[in-house]
Amino acid sequence: MSSRLSVLEKSAYGAGDMALTISIISASILIYAFLVQVVGLTPVDAGWILMIVRTIDAVSDPLMGILTSKFRTRLGRYRHWLIIGALPFGVSLWLLFTTFGQTYGEKMAWSTGVYIFNSLSFTVLAIPYISLIGVITSDPQERLNANAFRFPMAKVATLIVSTFVPWWVTQGSDPRSNYAMAFAVVGAVSVAIMLFCAFNVKERVIKTQAAEPLARQIKGLVKNDQWQVISLAMIVLFVGFLVNGSVAILYGKEFAGASDGFGIALFMSMGSIGGILGPLVSTWLTRFYCKVKVFRYSMYASALMSVLAWWMVGKGDIYGATIFYLLCSIVSQINTPILWSSITEASDYGLCKTGIDASGLAIGMISFCQKLGMGIAGPITGYLLAWVGYTSLGAQSVEAVAGLSWIMLLVPACFYLLTGIIMRYYFINNAYYSQMMNSCVLQGINGSLKAEAE
Repeated sequence: MSSRLSVLEKSAYGAGDMALTISIISASILIYAFLVQVVGLTPVDAGWILMIVRTIDAVSDPLMGILTSKFRTRLGRYRHWLIIGALPFGVSLWLLFTTFGQTYGEKMAWSTGVYIFNSLSFTVLAIPYISLIGVITSDPQERLNANAFRFPMAKVATLIVSTFVPWWVTQGSDPRSNYAMAFAVVGAVSVAIMLFCAFNVKERVIKTQAAEPLARQIKGLVKNDQWQVISLAMIVLFVGFLVNGSVAILYGKEFAGASDGFGIALFMSMGSIGGILGPLVSTWLTRFYCKVKVFRYSMYASALMSVLAWWMVGKGDIYGATIFYLLCSIVSQINTPILWSSITEASDYGLCKTGIDASGLAIGMISFCQKLGMGIAGPITGYLLAWVGYTSLGAQSVEAVAGLSWIMLLVPACFYLLTGIIMRYYFINNAYYSQMMNSCVLQGINGSLKAEAE
């Protein structure tokens, strides 16, 4: 079997994450500001909407993981879900940035409902997509290479959303209609590129045995210590990412002093450009150093860089804020290809250790952990903003503006540092993984995996 992937297939694989990233970024760096500044919700209520949606994911993500392990079509186990879910996903993106209702309660109910629809549509695509990397190739280095395509392409989507939308919504005097129009376009593009992914990747690694019963899969995850480490790291890391992302546009406007659409678009673009460069730096570093150590030390460096940004950038220093936002984004995204390629490897570790194939539930729970971190970040951000006195009405106080700086930088730094400490307990590097899989093949533990060359 050839495990090497063509440039077209790597690009198609990356295109899937472009579509998903549009939703993730919209739900991280834009939705919070939209709910507070355009819909008119309080910071605390907007934060709790995020938490409510992620609580629902506690059921939907594992359920989707189980569904992907039970049903198979001629397209494979995962690709048909991408085709089925593409159109609802695009519509949900548009609805997410629309407003409805006259009273505060009606506005909050609408925002909550459409956010739930977007989250469920995202789940239908995300769980199969995350699982794809485990079946398009069995080579761990090719998985890293595929992720090296995936994450820069995803950050291109981030760049478009974080620059085009802030610029567009500042044109004219009606941000509500501008948001809706922008995401009608963004949603349509998302549908197209997700379908491009579905029709241009191949599932080569075929699981021939029937899916494990749910109770047995749960038992397998309980015994999989490496999956537990990755899950915990995912939660903590995404709390840091989302606190940072949720207040980025507020920090850029109120603290850094971006006074117009061009200024805020330029500032926000630094996060996306850093997200493109970070995975490329990661690919280069992992050629020479252990990927697990690269992950861990990149988290320590991210915490340090955030502290330096808080210390060195003053109010109104748009140039310093922009430069440090770029540097912080580069360093904090070095971990990204390593994290997502490690999910499949941790699942295979559990199969080899226990003889239980819990991959379907494992992937679903990993996605839940990602969203749980995002959800926890909502109330944290809301209460912190309320504490420093940030309001959606009128000018901000001096204390509120200063508070944006440490919420944006120091709070995420704490979570980055904790993620690095957690990753001290993860040990599946490339050498360990290859030796583990060879040993499993010899022992017949993972004989359920059958490779077919196409």
